[in-house]
Amino acid sequence: MAKKTVITKVLDADAQDGIIEFPQNRTLYVDQFTDKAPATDEERDGFKPKNLKEVFEHYQPSKEGVALETEEGGSVYEDFQFRQLKDFEDEQLIGQSTLLSGKKAEIDAYNAIIRQLQKNKPLRNALKDAASRESLLNVLKSLRAEIEEAE
Repeated sequence: MAKKTVITKVLDADAQDGIIEFPQNRTLYVDQFTDKAPATDEERDGFKPKNLKEVFEHYQPSKEGVALETEEGGSVYEDFQFRQLKDFEDEQLIGQSTLLSGKKAEIDAYNAIIRQLQKNKPLRNALKDAASRESLLNVLKSLRAEIEEAE
C-alpha cells in the first residue's frame, strides 16, 4: 500500500484546513535558500506576488559557501543562485559549479570512450590479446608524449 506524505501548517488553533496532502511524485525542498534573515510580517505585508517569477525576483534566493568535497578529500566552497525553479535541477546546479562542471566533463569523456569501445570491434579484439594491448598502450604513451611536447 502506498504511503502518503502529509504536510501540516497551523493557521489557527481551531483550524481544520491546515493539512495539505503532498503528492508522492514530487520533491519538497526545505532549506533556507538565502543567508539573509527572514522577513518580518511588516515587510511581507506590502509584497503581493502574482507568480513564482516575482517571488524569485523579490527574494533572490542564493546559497553561499556550499562545501563540495574533492576526490582528494579537500573541500571547495561554491555559491549557487536560484532565479527560477529550474535552477534546482541537476544540470543547472552543475552549470553553476566549477568543480561539478569539471567532474561532469570527465564522466562524459569516460562515457564516450566506453561507447567507442562498444562500437569498435577491432579495438575490442586488440584489447583482449595481451601483446596487442601492450602495443596499443605504447602507441598511446608515445602520442601523449608528443602532445605534451607540442604544448
